[in-house]
Amino acid sequence: MIIARAPATSANLGPGFDVIGVALDLAYDEVVVEVEEGEGIEIEVEGEEAHQIPKSPEKNTAGLVAKELLRMKGAKVCLKIKIKKGVPQGVGLGSSAASASATAAAVAKALGLQLSTLELIGVASRGEVASSGVAHADNVAPSILGGFAVILSYEPLSVEKLTPPPHLEFALAIPRNLKKTTEKARAVLPKAISLKEHVEAMASYSMLLMGILKGDVELIGKAMSSDRIVEVARARLYPGFLKAKEAAIRAGALGATLSGAGPTTIAVTDARRGNSWIIAEAMRSAYEEEGVECSAVVCRPRAVGVEIFEK
Repeated sequence: MIIARAPATSANLGPGFDVIGVALDLAYDEVVVEVEEGEGIEIEVEGEEAHQIPKSPEKNTAGLVAKELLRMKGAKVCLKIKIKKGVPQGVGLGSSAASASATAAAVAKALGLQLSTLELIGVASRGEVASSGVAHADNVAPSILGGFAVILSYEPLSVEKLTPPPHLEFALAIPRNLKKTTEKARAVLPKAISLKEHVEAMASYSMLLMGILKGDVELIGKAMSSDRIVEVARARLYPGFLKAKEAAIRAGALGATLSGAGPTTIAVTDARRGNSWIIAEAMRSAYEEEGVECSAVVCRPRAVGVEIFEK
């Protein structure tokens, strides 16, 4: 029996659509894998909103990952996969990625596949097709690696891990009744942008990377607030988001944006200032003024990604 746990994540971080994410010390999914005689994949789900998750391997994130690993192994065995959901679904915190990452690590170990970290990320990214219709790695990469993960290239896949600044903290407002699928949130994005918008987006993304590399929390916050393409397109999906972002800045946040596909709002704070909970509560209040049920959370980046245990 192999057990793997993978953390929640926040992707895009403002201007870094599909190319950057960070692991969060917030929640994790646990996947238990057993290999038995026979053939096929059996999936069981428990925990947070388990009834909403399809059990068919063709429609389940973990199922797609397991099928790919069985193909790579060339094995005919029965995989029993139990997913214990801890990362909330449909709120922009990498729920499907956590399941995909934990499954990739656990199944690879159970089958005796000696895969590199990059190969694990590639396999896990294919599981994202079940939730978004697209294989993307900006959530699975930090879920597997921990810290910040930067996608340098998709073809061929190339990923770099960056260490978060020690005083970086996040305040989050997590709406509970504004859920959208990642696929729907991608559908509202523009199919083309102007040269001017492209240049501004590259400048914002460069600012984000420089902030991380220099350990400059204020620069990270400024960059995460500067997206004018993806955030603008998705803001209309989530009543209260813009008010929550404004409330975060007024309360002292260094920046704020949508976490992943949303609707969670993630604000950048400096732990030394001791105002993270004030900011989180300000965002929660802004959402609730719009009639949106919401919870406030404070967390740090998680240095460690997926962890594997064996029984």
